[in-house]
Amino acid sequence: MRFYPMRPYLTRPLPGQHPTYFRTMPKFLSPPIFCLFFVMTSWGAWGQTPCMNGMAGGYPCDNLELMSFLPASVAGGGDMNDIWGWVDPADSTEYVLLGRTNGTAFIDISDPVNPVVVANLPTETSSSMWRDIKVYDNHAFIVSEAGGHGMQVVDLTQLGSISNPPQTIEADALYTGWGNAHNIVINESTGRAYGVGTGTFDGGLHILDISDPINPTLIGEFSGDGYTHDAQVVSYIGPDNNFAGKEIAFCCNENTVTIVDVTDPADATLISATGYDNAFYTHQGWLTEDHRYFIANDELDEQNLGINTTSFIWDVTDLSAPQLIGTYVSTSSAIDHNMYVRDTLIYQSNYRAGLRILNTSNIENGTLEEVGYFDVYPANDAPQFSGTWSNYPYFPSGIIAVSHIEEGLFLLRLSGDLSDEGCTDPTACNYDASALEDNGSCLGFNDCGGCEGEALFCIGCTDIASCNYSEVATIDDGSCFALEAPDAQTAVQTTEPVTFTVNSNAHWFDSATSENPIAIGSSYTLPFLTEAQSIWVANSNGAYDQIGGESAPDFSNGQYHTNNANWLIFNVHEDVLFESVEVYSEGGGPQTIEILNANSEVIDVVTQNLNAGLNVFALNVELAAGDGYQIRSGNQQPLLWRDDNGAEMNYPYAIGALADIVSTTISGENQYTYYYFYYNWKMSSSDPCLSDPTEFTVTVEDVSNVEAPQSAAPRTLVKTIDVTGREVRNPAHQMVFRLYSDGTTEKAIVGDRN
Repeated sequence: MRFYPMRPYLTRPLPGQHPTYFRTMPKFLSPPIFCLFFVMTSWGAWGQTPCMNGMAGGYPCDNLELMSFLPASVAGGGDMNDIWGWVDPADSTEYVLLGRTNGTAFIDISDPVNPVVVANLPTETSSSMWRDIKVYDNHAFIVSEAGGHGMQVVDLTQLGSISNPPQTIEADALYTGWGNAHNIVINESTGRAYGVGTGTFDGGLHILDISDPINPTLIGEFSGDGYTHDAQVVSYIGPDNNFAGKEIAFCCNENTVTIVDVTDPADATLISATGYDNAFYTHQGWLTEDHRYFIANDELDEQNLGINTTSFIWDVTDLSAPQLIGTYVSTSSAIDHNMYVRDTLIYQSNYRAGLRILNTSNIENGTLEEVGYFDVYPANDAPQFSGTWSNYPYFPSGIIAVSHIEEGLFLLRLSGDLSDEGCTDPTACNYDASALEDNGSCLGFNDCGGCEGEALFCIGCTDIASCNYSEVATIDDGSCFALEAPDAQTAVQTTEPVTFTVNSNAHWFDSATSENPIAIGSSYTLPFLTEAQSIWVANSNGAYDQIGGESAPDFSNGQYHTNNANWLIFNVHEDVLFESVEVYSEGGGPQTIEILNANSEVIDVVTQNLNAGLNVFALNVELAAGDGYQIRSGNQQPLLWRDDNGAEMNYPYAIGALADIVSTTISGENQYTYYYFYYNWKMSSSDPCLSDPTEFTVTVEDVSNVEAPQSAAPRTLVKTIDVTGREVRNPAHQMVFRLYSDGTTEKAIVGDRN
């Protein structure tokens, strides 16, 4: 273990905006890498955080615990990408080799709760989103898609002699047989490296002898199936006796799984190239340890088909004829990226879904099972290119290193059902009866009987008469409040109807025991009658008909646009009724609006026929307080107007104090310069607190000389309709309009009395 001066760097930064990247390759123009910000809370220095009740340090988890987090700013800046590991044979110190857009960081994780950045290697030429790293014979081999970068070779044994980290180092050698490369693959058992996605050999395998790491030598190539995006090369131990002991490359070649015999690098031979239905971009894969199965992914099927994360299970018992025997479809909609296999577990870095752990115990039947996860992007699982890039699960200590493109490095460890380690103290809050070895994670109890560090759920308002009464609170925190009832008012009706006025959006009831108000607002006019009458009034802390968002399009900056490519994100600060938005349609036809929660799950769908031009789209959707809501169109046409650059965006947009439109699902430089489709949002409080009702009374003077209005017939309710115009007979928890026999209309929010 190395010892360094302690540095107070474990502080999670507020992520900034990032550029949008594009990659051009011989056969394919890749999608942009989107980097969407997510802010939860700012953390100070912290250490190991167990997974308790499905959360660890604000991140959803299952059978994985958080050891520490290292922000990108401390790791050298830029965006993170590939990741690999190395163990110093001199003293068993473990190092993470973390690729970044602007270089490579070398991080000592011998104390995984306090990782130390030991050295930084700058990029050889320019910055690039793509940088990949592998290790052989205590040397790191680093490639990038930066133009003219070549392959940097770094002697890792120098890291142990650095006493005042971090130190900037230089490459010990540079291979220039290619300019840029997408990835580097190494078979450590033969001392060979394979450049893939280079500008040589049609982007296929560029084969090097690295037995002398400082002097890589070209010994062969394979270009027979064009561009290779990624590969795993092994000394084959699988069941196909035709290739026993040979060196075999398992390649992901954009639309096929391609298997190549590279035993003789000067005469590499194609064994098979197998495609599959709906192949959009065969990206990466890894063999089970017995070389019987190859699990692969497709980087674009989630976006193009609208499916959830899908892993392809190939039986490669016969290398000449691989068979697709099944797929594993996740509950997440995130895009899959890099995966690796250790023992019987698959470690998948799936962009916004974070690290996912799959069990291969039933793989022979074409099935996998998710047994753990750590979601480093809890905002949502949208199929976008942000979140985790890769992981390294091969450290002897069991530490799993996970790179987060925008934020930095996460160090994790298996826990729960996936580990024999845990808290062995039976008096601890998190005692694990199945644990065989104590891992130092034991926690005491907090004031509410939960574990240390958990939310104090029992502390709150315990007064049942208060507006903010908490049913689970047993310890009062002094936060209780109630609304004062309005002062009683009395008026005398003479020749005109009486109008009462108060200083809030009061609820007006026709009796002291009525559940539903007959009106909401600061004033109410009673009907003109010849006898005394009363109205009961309760003060409210609710807000009604709050308007926000862009008020109207800027038709000089924008366009009618495909509706479901990107959309708006908003936060709700209290329970609301989301009444309506305005849209500007290029043509007529049915349009669907979907509301999604922070997990990108559709929670409400509303359909309405649009006319060309301005339309008020009635939603009438109730939303609980929460962050990360999304509003999007469920169909592409008719096209809706979207403002863009030059329209003077001003996020966040407040809808009174009820909600804020905070962002868009697009990332990079256009995240805050596009405004998608939905103008003049209208919201009201759906569950306000009410005071006790107060009786307001009207007395009547002598009206014998007053001619009663012609419309003095009794005012009766004709019908009640909702915001879509449909009649409702037993409204509840919604906005309605009451139509009366005298032609008047009243708007009301129907809900429970508090």
